[in-house]
Order: sequence, then structure tokens, then C-alpha cells
Amino acid sequence: MNSIKLRSPAKINLFLRVLGRRSDGYHEIETLFQEIELADEIILRETTGRTKLKVFGAPELESGENIIFKALKWIESFSGRKFNLEIDLYKKIPVAAGLGGGSSNAAAFIVGVKKLFDLHWLDLDILAPLTASIGADVPFFLYGGSAIGEGIGEKLTRVCLELPDEVILVNPGFPVSTAKIFGEIPKTLTGEMRKGILKRLYGESKDARSFLHNDLQPVAERLHPGISEALTALRRAGIKEPLMSGSGPTVFGFSDGGTFDPQSLMVSRPCKVWKTRPVKKGITVD
Repeated sequence: MNSIKLRSPAKINLFLRVLGRRSDGYHEIETLFQEIELADEIILRETTGRTKLKVFGAPELESGENIIFKALKWIESFSGRKFNLEIDLYKKIPVAAGLGGGSSNAAAFIVGVKKLFDLHWLDLDILAPLTASIGADVPFFLYGGSAIGEGIGEKLTRVCLELPDEVILVNPGFPVSTAKIFGEIPKTLTGEMRKGILKRLYGESKDARSFLHNDLQPVAERLHPGISEALTALRRAGIKEPLMSGSGPTVFGFSDGGTFDPQSLMVSRPCKVWKTRPVKKGITVD
């Protein structure tokens, strides 16, 4: 039986600014994506039976609503072929956490199907922009590394950053609805589309620390006080300028030299803490 194993990495947003609401209901943004080492693992096996998904660590994701099935329908439509697969997904990236786990899984699935069935004619540069219909972050994960995202995040400019040795992640232990967070944003905007500033900032500095900003953070903190507590805990543990990733609730900070001790984090609620690092290569195939 033909099979393939893939690593499906998470991301953090070093910068996220909402420019305005578009006529189609989506929000125009500018963001700076950075991929990190924390990753899920996906194993694809060709089968003669119907496609099945098994999720280890999050069995509640074993439904037809999983974004992997959306990616399957997309690549079947795009390629004009039918694919029957057994899919094993080993979840390490928390769900609805602002780390892009679902979009990363969809991108890794597409990469895996492309390789498993030798679809060499499917050019990545052509595929990537079109996969935004699966999820706004999917195009980024097909490339990985560091990139500026514009539009809804799908218009990418790959960049080179000066990156820290270590990224500390703290997940407060509850999911956050991206739609709900964005639903609050129009209340803080004037109604006119703002001009982007991220590319200018990148022209002035390549240091990852110089970008740290997230327009969604004040809204998310107001709706979910546990995010504020996690940020405060990182500051008290010596992490400078911690930030929320995406629409939350995961927060992160930088620690050079591997000196951060997770035991120093003082929080009143159960949290998950990871010491990880930035990566420059994206989805990998074993």
C-alpha cells in the first residue's frame, strides 16, 4: 500500500493589522506570518475503500466538517481525479488557537496527495493562491517560512527575517471563534479602508521583534480575560512584549538562548506551554 508521512507546522502572526471590511464581508488585512517547529503529523495511505479520517488527540475532529475533507474535494475538483485515502492525523497543535493548525493540515494534505499520486503537473505557484477558497492561511502553509500576507492573507510576499532562538507559546486552554473576534472589529474602524504599512516597516527593519502588533488582541482580551492573564504571566516570567497570535487565544514571546523555564509561569488556570522555535522550511515529507 502506498503511503506518505508529513509534518504540518503551526504559525504565529508577528504582525496583524485590519485595514477594513470588504464588500464580500471579509476583512482586508496585512499580516506577517512566521512558521514554527510545533507541528501535527499526517499519514496518508492509498486505499480501495472510501476515504476515512482518524484523528489522534482530538477525536471530535473526525467529522465531514474537518477542513481536510474540504481540501480533498478541492483537489479532486482541480485535478479531475478521485482519491481514496486512509488519513491518520496526530494533533499536537491546539484547535481554534490562532496557530493555523487546520489550514496547515489542509495544505499538508494537498502536498501529500500531490506527491503520493505523482501529480507533478500541479504547479505550486498556480495552486497556492487558489487554495484560499479552502482557508485564508492555506496558501501561506504551502510555502511556509516567513511571509507578508495581504488581502485576506492569501496574497503573499516571502521575506527574510532576523529570528529569535526560541518561541514560547502559552495556550489558555479554551477555543476562540475567529468569526466572533472579527465581528467585533468594525466597531473600532472608521468605515474607510486603511492604507497598509507593513511593507514599509519591513523595509526599515528585518528584526522579528520590531513588528509585534495585533489589532485583534484588545477585542479578544475583552471577550476572554484568560488571554490577558496569559500575557501578564509571560511578562512576569521575563518575556518582553508578548503578543497574541491570530485571533487567539494562544500568546507567544521570544526567549534567546533557551533560558526560559516553563515552571516560572504563574497562572491560575490550566495552560499548555511549549518551547519551540521559528523554522524556514514549511511542510516536510518523510
